[in-house]
Amino acid sequence: SMPQTKYYIAEDLEQEWLDTAVADYELELDANLGYDNAEHVFASKLDNTTIRVLALMMYVSYLQRELSRVMALNGIYGKDIQITGTDATKRVTKAELENEMLRTKERLHKLKRHCFA
Repeated sequence: SMPQTKYYIAEDLEQEWLDTAVADYELELDANLGYDNAEHVFASKLDNTTIRVLALMMYVSYLQRELSRVMALNGIYGKDIQITGTDATKRVTKAELENEMLRTKERLHKLKRHCFA
């Protein structure tokens, strides 16, 4: 529910983002969430922290897609008009993506078990 967008996001795409988030979460934390890719269900109820981190990871995937979309936009140059306002959109979207990636990385780091000798 985080991305507020006027564009339709296909359910299959959302499912792909969840699959990717679960795989990355399990890889990063060496954990098994008990997720069934075929049925799209978890074996047990997830705690709020895990849900939040998965949501952030999915949001990063959304932002990566959005950045790709805005990077594909070109300025419009004509005889009487010149529109180059997409540069600011590209910069803001990239900054937001980098910020969310950092926030996700920090949250994953907090969830890791640290061993100090």
